[in-house]
Amino acid sequence: PEVTGFLLVIGAGLSTGVGTAFVFSNKLISLASRPFLAGSLGFSAGVMLYVSFAEILQKGVESFGAVSEKYGLIYATLSFFLGVIFMVVCDKVVHRLESASYQRGGEA
Repeated sequence: PEVTGFLLVIGAGLSTGVGTAFVFSNKLISLASRPFLAGSLGFSAGVMLYVSFAEILQKGVESFGAVSEKYGLIYATLSFFLGVIFMVVCDKVVHRLESASYQRGGEA
């Protein structure tokens, strides 16, 4: 189990390095059209949502279930969606601060 985890971490690190290597090739940069990038971002968002719902939410249900068997699912679901709302608020605040900086003539 430890070796498998270690190999997965190494694979993730290497894939990050390979992904950044694309920046140094003009031919590969030209392949990165807007539809391709949009599809890639959509796919990665879908993978992250799947992991959140299937893996992390289940662990939250188990953890909250240890405290309250009756309300474990409710607490975990509320916590998940409160986290989503918190991230949306953070995104809005950052965009507002960024636009205010541009209006004052500052750099982003």
